[in-house]
Amino acid sequence: MPTRLVAASALAAAAALIIGPVAGCTPTAAKDVAVGDCVQMSGPPDRAETTPAPCGSAESNYTVVAVVSGGGTDIRGCPSDVDSSYSSQNAFSDQSTTICLDVDWVVGGCMSVDADSGQGPYRVNCDDATAPGRQRATEIMRGVANVDQCASGQGYAYDERDFTVCVEDVS
Repeated sequence: MPTRLVAASALAAAAALIIGPVAGCTPTAAKDVAVGDCVQMSGPPDRAETTPAPCGSAESNYTVVAVVSGGGTDIRGCPSDVDSSYSSQNAFSDQSTTICLDVDWVVGGCMSVDADSGQGPYRVNCDDATAPGRQRATEIMRGVANVDQCASGQGYAYDERDFTVCVEDVS
């Protein structure tokens, strides 16, 4: 069971370093994305940048799973098991938009998930030995939120939305 906790903690920590609930880029940037879109999140937490990117591409590191509008930087509208969220607030009102994000995993592809790097997850070549924390997505299982079902015993379980991303460490 420690594998689940370590893997989930590493992903959450890496995502929190780059995004978290902050008010950085303009509200129109967050408003311009829709559920199902993929984005590249980059920059420091207080000035995060959202750039549209084709899903599964080298540039994409997150998929938008929900968009919540309201007051303040409240993320309660996001599913409780999202990998990250990003809020932007209008400077002239209390209106904000929060985008709820999951890592844009591609089965067979690799992501660098390294909480110690100070970066959020990003796509890497599986053979790139210089990339820290390389993980290959081996399967995405719907209807099950339990990494014990993964062949590697490693992954990320999404309890609320009932799916699991199985991964293996690449060394």
